[in-house]
Amino acid sequence: MPTILLWLAVLLYGVGTLLTVPSVLRRRPALSTLALAAVGTGLLLHGASLAVHTVELHRLPITDVRSALSSFAFLATVAFFLIYLRYRIISLGFFMVPLVFLLSLISALQPGHSFDSPSFRSGWLLVHISSILLGYVGFLLTFVAAVMYLVQERELKAKRPRRLAFRLPSLEVCDELYYRSLLFGLPFLTLGILTGFVWASRTWKGPWELDPKILAAMVTWVIYLILFATRVSGSWSGRRAAYLAVFGFALVMVTFLGISFVSGPHGYFPNLSNFP
Repeated sequence: MPTILLWLAVLLYGVGTLLTVPSVLRRRPALSTLALAAVGTGLLLHGASLAVHTVELHRLPITDVRSALSSFAFLATVAFFLIYLRYRIISLGFFMVPLVFLLSLISALQPGHSFDSPSFRSGWLLVHISSILLGYVGFLLTFVAAVMYLVQERELKAKRPRRLAFRLPSLEVCDELYYRSLLFGLPFLTLGILTGFVWASRTWKGPWELDPKILAAMVTWVIYLILFATRVSGSWSGRRAAYLAVFGFALVMVTFLGISFVSGPHGYFPNLSNFP
């Protein structure tokens, strides 16, 4: 049942993508009702898939890369609707809906393996995973805002701005979305790292502090802390901060996906002997 619901969600996300692109290219004042309805219905089915899977496993259904991507895509879609309702940024759908479709498609291609270890039902782990994913969603929005800022700035400085400049939000709106999403993501990443430390110290046997994924997460945290500090102080703004945000999100994806395959006990396919 969860797999069927997820595939239906992927189908609707695909329909939403096809309906969103014309709205942006034709410079419509808002995304079409059909596009929003398709993505919204897909979101409901996606949420139902995660809920059924959670009931079946009696814990968070995040045990490998694909299931993590599914949860991340679901949260990103929720964020898309919240931001769209607040700012009515048409081009936001151009960036986020296709990404949600792609991530959901990857997660649906092959069901993930599940672990039966009691460690995966820990309350600390529940907070850890939820916080990390929410932090990543915040940084996704920071990344999108940074990309829109860079493109819009370039178009406005051009002698002959292309039509793309009129489909993007103003630099002020991009900057506001950048700051608010950064302000959302950083506390959740911090909470996720702290609760991860507590869970790891209670669960893992042997040295774990130098695990590649933990080190990468700390580097990511430092980068976004720098972005926040420089944004608040006003020492960095505009293009420089936008480029660093793009680099930061690239590192988030490396931490989230790539390092998960080389991390020992912290990968999505851990050795169950590490758990009691």
